Amino acid sequence: MPARLRSSGRRSVLRRLVAPFRLRTLIRRNEIAYTGLAALVGILSGLAVVAMQGLIQLMGLWIFGAAVPVSGAEGIDPLRAFAGPVAGGLLVGLSYLVGRRWFRRVADPIEANAVGGGKVGVPGSLYISAQTLLSSGFGGSVGMEAAYTQIASGGASWLGQRLRLRREDLRQLVAAGAGGAIAAAFDAPLAGAFYAFELVLATYTVAALLPVLAASIAATAVTRLVTDSHGPSLFFAGQIPGEGYLPIALLTVLAAGVGIGIMRSVALMERLFGKSPIPGWTQPMIGGLAVGLLALVSSQVLSSGHGAMRLVIETDMTLWALLGLFALKTLASIVSLGSGFRGGLFFASLLLGAILGKAFAIGWMLAFGLQIPIVVFAVVGMCALATSIIGAPLAMSFLALEMTQSLPLALAVLFSALLSTSIVRQFFGFSFSTWRFHLRGETIRSATDVGWIRDLTVGRLMRRTSSTITTTTTIAEARRRFPLGSTKAVPILDETDSYAGMCQMTDLHWDELDPKERVSSVARYTSAWLRPEQTVRDAINTFARNEADTMAVVGSDMTVLGTLNEHYCLRRYADETNRRLYPSRR
Repeated sequence: MPARLRSSGRRSVLRRLVAPFRLRTLIRRNEIAYTGLAALVGILSGLAVVAMQGLIQLMGLWIFGAAVPVSGAEGIDPLRAFAGPVAGGLLVGLSYLVGRRWFRRVADPIEANAVGGGKVGVPGSLYISAQTLLSSGFGGSVGMEAAYTQIASGGASWLGQRLRLRREDLRQLVAAGAGGAIAAAFDAPLAGAFYAFELVLATYTVAALLPVLAASIAATAVTRLVTDSHGPSLFFAGQIPGEGYLPIALLTVLAAGVGIGIMRSVALMERLFGKSPIPGWTQPMIGGLAVGLLALVSSQVLSSGHGAMRLVIETDMTLWALLGLFALKTLASIVSLGSGFRGGLFFASLLLGAILGKAFAIGWMLAFGLQIPIVVFAVVGMCALATSIIGAPLAMSFLALEMTQSLPLALAVLFSALLSTSIVRQFFGFSFSTWRFHLRGETIRSATDVGWIRDLTVGRLMRRTSSTITTTTTIAEARRRFPLGSTKAVPILDETDSYAGMCQMTDLHWDELDPKERVSSVARYTSAWLRPEQTVRDAINTFARNEADTMAVVGSDMTVLGTLNEHYCLRRYADETNRRLYPSRR
């Protein structure tokens, strides 16, 4: 049997694998059962994160000889530091060659929830996660959080589809998986939950509160149980005076500007590599060569940067050392992502923000004196820069609260996160993920469900009709065939049976018309029509632009397929919008 048939057979078997009817009914109708399912998703997400973290540690030991996170290791052999990213770039490039046929477009959780109703492919998620493991494990300056959320949301989506969940329930389960992954990675259940709310669901709803929180708490609990890890801790018990908010605000403005610059620089680097004559599959190796050269200067640029974060926070680095590391890490991250290494900027933005905050605090102290511990500025800078790039102000605020256990510091971080968000929205308008969608030509601004708009097409809404008249038909004959009240409008066809306009009944039965005239004399919208693939929103705009009540739907060969009424179109759009704004799950 050919390989293609065998693979399609396996996929069809996976699609046919459906949970028993009673179990599906229980999950769909019972809130407690659905919350239990979300908790199970959280447990699986936590285990997946633990497994990938273990693989990253093993890869660091095998490739770089480092028993601790690579970016925090001392005395790495220069040959290994240089060769690791180069070899990783080669493997990532080869993986593109292998996966080009099957994984051309793999949706991440945000895109899946915005467009696909929460449907994430498991094979594609495994492929993306494997690429991210190769990229970060071999020293590429990218974060693992994209792999964590991808594999967790892919598993959640697969489970939800097997249970045939409703569209909104499936989207919530995907968000629960992604939130559980972030909660497990940072030992921060509230940060994980609000990451899911702000980025993967793009809304806060009571219906989603229980499942998302259950998944985040379950993921954190299983991670602590398996690894005995409690995440980073920066305990701060002090207060922040009112005058301390001035440098915090200035640091936030600086962080927002840096975040916008980094996102634009990644896009510019991708564009430069895209226009170069270098074959696409070799570009990650070129990027790995650049990262390897930077690693010869400082090994802290390697991988996601967990070890470097510990050095930045816990050691007294000089101002010039901090600025140097900031420049090297920024360049390494831009080159890694721009050349094709798979990963994200989540942890890189946290590390760069901590470096920026600490450097800013030292500079402010030298210029004006400082009454607040430098670690406060490190945490504020970390969350402000991450907010500008990731776009989740409350998630970053809760991350700061769970890391420092300090409400005053969390309030300062919330202030900086909101200020950073407002600046980025005003002057840029995107987070890093939605900026990548924009570069691809998508109009996605968040994970708000716009997929239903794309599914609600003119072809689905139109009324198929066999009633037409030709341009040569007389007014008298048309009146006989279509008396007042029989319909509102009839499409007009020319001698080749192509669309030639619309005949309104009010025009047709106007008393001052000569019954011997042809119908073509009252034809309207001769150069305006709808296409079956247009969305309901496009149709509404077309109705408004042409001031039409009823329009014809025509195919690519200009044959009339049916008609659509503006009132019905608006009613269906309003009904679907209300259903999404005010969901009632049970």
